[in-house]
This record gives sequence, C-alpha cells and structure tokens, in this order.
Amino acid sequence: MNEEKRITVKDIATLAGVSKGTVDRVLHNRGEVSEASREKVMRIARQIGYKPNMHASLLASQKRYVMVCMIPEYAPGEYWDLVAKGITAAQKKAEPFRISIQLFKYDLFSERSMDECFARVMEQRPDAVVMAPTFQSRARAIMDELHALDIPCLLIDSCLPDCTYLAYFGMHMMRSGYLAAHLLTDRCSADKIVVFRIHKDMESPNNSAESRYAGFRQYLEEHAPHTELIHLYIHPYDREYNRTVLRSFFVAHPDVRHIITFNSRVHLIAEYLKQEGRESSTVLIGFDHLPRNVGALEDGTVKFLITQHTENILSLCAQTVINHLIYHVPPVQRDTFLPMDILTRYNADFYRPVLI
Repeated sequence: MNEEKRITVKDIATLAGVSKGTVDRVLHNRGEVSEASREKVMRIARQIGYKPNMHASLLASQKRYVMVCMIPEYAPGEYWDLVAKGITAAQKKAEPFRISIQLFKYDLFSERSMDECFARVMEQRPDAVVMAPTFQSRARAIMDELHALDIPCLLIDSCLPDCTYLAYFGMHMMRSGYLAAHLLTDRCSADKIVVFRIHKDMESPNNSAESRYAGFRQYLEEHAPHTELIHLYIHPYDREYNRTVLRSFFVAHPDVRHIITFNSRVHLIAEYLKQEGRESSTVLIGFDHLPRNVGALEDGTVKFLITQHTENILSLCAQTVINHLIYHVPPVQRDTFLPMDILTRYNADFYRPVLI
C-alpha cells in the first residue's frame, strides 16, 4: 500500500509561487508578509489539506509547560490516593509534549491549607491547573484568579457549573445521589434513613457530598416524600468517637435499617455494624471502591458501592491540557461525566483498573 505523501512547506511554496521563508512566516504568524502573499499561502494550504507537524514545531520551539494538580492529602488506600495513582499514566501522555505534571497537596479539613497550597502552585508559573473544589468559596476565588491570568483550570471530583473552567472530569454528583436513593429504598421502603457525614461538613460543606445529598433528596421528594432523614456526624480518624456516636444512635433508634454516607468512608460505619452483629439487619450504601470499602462489600456489610474509574481522571485531564496547549483544540464538552458503576459482593472481585 502506498503511504500518503506528507505535504510540506516546500510544496506550498511551489504552488503559491513564494519562498519557503514566506510560507514559514505565514504559517507561524511571525515576521512581515504582504497581505497578498499571506492570502495566497493560506488558500493553498487549505486547498491541499496542509496540517502542521506539531511535534516538530514543539521540538523546535524548546518550550516547556507545567500542569499542576491540587488535591487533598491522603493516606494509602484513601480516595485521593486512587486519584494520585493515575499521575503515572498522565505523565506518559504529557512528556512527549514537554508538559511536566506536578502534584501539590493540602489538608482536606483546612481552607487555609488550600490557600497556602495555591500560593505554592502559583510560584511554579503553571500553564494549567487541575483542582478539586473542596471548599466552594475558595475554589471560586481561585478560578477567578486563574481566569484573569488566562490560565486554564480543570475540575475533578465535583464541578461548579456557574464558574469559568476548561473541563470537568468525574461523576455527575447529583445523579449519583439520586441513584443511591433508588438503590437504598427501591426494594424496601424506608420510614427513616440515617445519613452519616464527616465532621468537616458541619463548617465547610464538601461540594461533592452536598451535590450527592441534593440528588438524594430529590429522589425522596419524588418517590418517598414522607421519609424522615436523621443526620449524624462522624470523624474520619477517631474510631472511639465514632463508636460512641453509633452506639448512642442505635440505642435511641433500634428500628432504623437504612443507612447511607455520601463520602468514601462507608467502611467506618460498616466496621461498627459488623462488630455489633447488625450487618444483616441494615441496608448500607456508600461510594468509591477503596480497599476497606470493598472488603465491607464482599463480607455483606455494605450492600452497594457506587464508584467510577478514579484512576483515569488525571490522564483525562492531561489529554485535555495537551489538546488545549499544543493543538489549540477545545474540549468536545465542558463536563465529562464518568460512568457510575454499581458494585455488589458478587461482582466487586472483577472490578479492575482500566487505564486509558
């Protein structure tokens, strides 16, 4: 099979009747060229379907780019650990285009820490910033600042539709909460549901958890409007405190069977239920395929996990940044919602990373 001949600058110069230097100046928008020559070169280039060799142009320019990712700190096996593990695949995509990817972390429970993290990020003079809008008000201010500096911002974990950003990758948070309500109540109606939240949410609500909760409430208003919701707060790292909260709750509400949490820490509740022998009498639903969550799913304490291929998020961001910075191609759509996967004890063992 004959390979299609690559169209070169020399071909355009010959057809347009100008020098290669003139063609180069027109195509790269540099130097002075007469308007007649410019129009002729561009017309010929369009007619013959000329496409620039972006790799060659990039190598010639020697320009380097920096993509910075701002995410909360994490321990091994936590949600943000799964996100961060995707950085290797993202770097493999970005390296040929001279784009380095840097990871900056902040305290999930401190807005001040997020501010300090952003200050460190800006010291890197980034060409693109990926972040999770953990604290809504601060995230909005950051996006405004980046927009003023013409630095593209990409959102992960949750989005803020009324803000300016290049792209979002993650679940549709409201729809995932709607789905969770369906799974929790479809086969067994609930007079009462206990919603477990993390202590951070009392002062600075987590954007993703709040969006899921809004979808959850919407489903109940449409299908089970008389259901009573009880809210309890637990601590992500204080097991004894959580045991006290849970024990007091079930003493006061022994008949409550339906339980949900909108964050990735359902294993904290599952651990107590199993220790107290309550796993068979409750319907517990959570989010994200963390190892401890999957363990609680496989032993039957958790009935459903709603999850996504978290390991691909940074790779998707890297491809979008490449398209934006190198090829000047905008995203096909601003919000890319990843599929919501429903795991049970019977299929969790087959859920494997699928790197893209």
